[in-house]
Amino acid sequence: YKKKIDTFHDTFLPRRSPKEIIQCRGCGAFYHRRHWSLTAPAGFSPPARGHGLFCPACRKIKEHSVSGEVHLHDVAERDRGEVLRLLRNEAAQAREKNPLERIMRLAAAGHGWIVETTTEKLAQRLGRSLAKARGGKVNYTWSHNNKFVRVVWQPKNAQTGNRSEAM
Repeated sequence: YKKKIDTFHDTFLPRRSPKEIIQCRGCGAFYHRRHWSLTAPAGFSPPARGHGLFCPACRKIKEHSVSGEVHLHDVAERDRGEVLRLLRNEAAQAREKNPLERIMRLAAAGHGWIVETTTEKLAQRLGRSLAKARGGKVNYTWSHNNKFVRVVWQPKNAQTGNRSEAM
């Protein structure tokens, strides 16, 4: 006997698969056979009258529906450019694999940043790549239904610096 587990259905994903190929008006991604991709399927020609549809990522950005947050604490001024490049490169690689994974907003907060993402997996991936490339400590906090994650990253120098100031 297996307990019935409630499954989450993303309201931004289409319920039925349309028969024709759809291109997002916002980012240009293609929807074909229940899959979003950045490359046009074979035999695609733009329709004479375009669809007024947006992909789920563009809709999430328009409605500001955040699925993941990455909090970067105590980023040194000299390291900000490198950390920003690392985040953008990782988001670009994730987008090649899944066009629905995007950074929605990057906002300054105190001595760090808050990065908002369209998927929880991208937030998790950004935190993991920061820890791998720059070291430090990463903490993941999932919501009760696992559809929102808050990732907190602190660099190594901030952890050791705080301890020495306290002594």
